[in-house]
Amino acid sequence: MRTRMVVTLLATFVAAAACAQDGSWYFAVSGDSRDCGDLIMPKIAQDIASNQATKPVSFFWHLGDYRRLFDIDCDMLKRKYPDYDCKERTQPLGATDMHEYLSSAWSDFITHQIEPFGPMQVFLGIGNHELVAQRTREDFVKTFQKWLTQEPLHGQRRRDAARGISSAEGDTSYHFVHRGVDFIFLDNADDRAFTPDQIVWLSEVLAADAADPSIRAIVVGMHEPLPYSTNRAHAMDASCQGRCSGEQVYDLLFRAQNLAAAEDKRKRVMVLASHVHIFDENIYDTPEHRGQVLPGWTVGTAGAVQYQDTIRYGYLLVEVRPDGSIGTEFRDVTRDSPPLAKGPGAEALTDYCFTFNKSRTRVGTELPPCPCGAVR
Repeated sequence: MRTRMVVTLLATFVAAAACAQDGSWYFAVSGDSRDCGDLIMPKIAQDIASNQATKPVSFFWHLGDYRRLFDIDCDMLKRKYPDYDCKERTQPLGATDMHEYLSSAWSDFITHQIEPFGPMQVFLGIGNHELVAQRTREDFVKTFQKWLTQEPLHGQRRRDAARGISSAEGDTSYHFVHRGVDFIFLDNADDRAFTPDQIVWLSEVLAADAADPSIRAIVVGMHEPLPYSTNRAHAMDASCQGRCSGEQVYDLLFRAQNLAAAEDKRKRVMVLASHVHIFDENIYDTPEHRGQVLPGWTVGTAGAVQYQDTIRYGYLLVEVRPDGSIGTEFRDVTRDSPPLAKGPGAEALTDYCFTFNKSRTRVGTELPPCPCGAVR
């Protein structure tokens, strides 16, 4: 059954790509698939596949937080204990349950959340939950080496090295150029900050983009949003190191967008993040950015506990037009979106994920100033 499905999907992707050679093409992005990701991510994959003929998606980009790790995700709990109450979480677990969970959490993510995409290419970003439970960045790189060294990432690093831009093979910050768009992932998974080396690397990549007329747009993904967004209480603003380094990156991206004097030579920039478990757009249209607003979205909607009363899962479908301009559409997946969960605990898991998987975590709270300055 799975082989037949993969073959069908592959044929669809090839046909869609052929139709889109001279027109718009698409990519899809979401993040934070812990808690209910084994239910939601296959729905996202199937929704993308069902629309390939008219909206051909080249790849899916996951912006981090695959599993809880500090506790067992409800989707995994329900498979083992169908009657487990994920809302209250008061039922005792077996003595070895947490150990078994930690040893299988990432392989479960690969099997139940990545494999449903079939032949579609998937790019992975690191989130803060990938570094929970004494896991290190080295553990992450080892487990997800296949995705961090795949083409076009490997080839891009070789081309960069030839022009003096260095990065390590399998690095968790990376970029690749696809059809005139430079896609950049910036790792801010721990300490809510960028390192000086990351900022130097980014400045070199953006300088190369500025000198390359074939690059029409720059799309930057990361886990936590940059400072002074509408979601500032759950973003890089939470530490002074994060706020100051995030301001540097924001300024680099704004300059990259406005470097060329002629409008038709400017690089369009969009900034994507997750971490905040909602869908939100225009997140940098805030007083602190005063006329320096970058187009920005948070898409933490791939299964994690939702930070709003109305639970909303799905992904951002991004259209890249021939001139490099960009259009967006949030695609919801619902309780009735295929595939439906099957097996022990499936109905109870679906009820929990679409009814109770939410909290009242606040976003947007003002924070005290940092020495780097709140005003440019």
